[in-house]
Amino acid sequence: MRRSREETARTRTAAVQAASRLFRERGIDAASVNDVMAELGMTGGGFYRHFESKEALAAEACSEAFAKSGLARGPANSAEQVVRGYLSKAHRDAPGAGCPLPALASDMARQTHAVRRTYSDGVRSALARLEQLAPSTPSATRHALLAGLVGALAIARAVDDDELSSAILRASREFWIRVLTRKREVSRS
Repeated sequence: MRRSREETARTRTAAVQAASRLFRERGIDAASVNDVMAELGMTGGGFYRHFESKEALAAEACSEAFAKSGLARGPANSAEQVVRGYLSKAHRDAPGAGCPLPALASDMARQTHAVRRTYSDGVRSALARLEQLAPSTPSATRHALLAGLVGALAIARAVDDDELSSAILRASREFWIRVLTRKREVSRS
């Protein structure tokens, strides 16, 4: 039985979405093609009808994750709102639905150029969003803010002590809100 073009397109889209979530939850290398296809109720054999390689899927899945990332888009009206949401327990506890920056960072050094380029584009998009939300904040501060957010969330997810994890989120959140608030107050003077 042949599949219609629409069914094929839906399957491809579903595979990209499943991979995006699985790669953020488990890592690109730890989530197999079979794992992705099993999420769709299919076997791994049909994978190559939709993608030329796992690397091609990884690039698309990474792009998908950034497109839906709260840092790149989302309802936040200020950098402070981004910081509060990003360094929250809810974001910490949902890596599969959260920002791909901390979830995929450790995988990127071992990925192909195409996958790394997609990740780099996501970093640029996040920096552009921070510039949009905090235009008077110097570029170097926005770079440090992005690194601080990603690093704090990655460490908060990595430790096995909920109290320590929460303290890292809280201290980082308070620090960056102080920095951003101070910058805004100085620019008004």
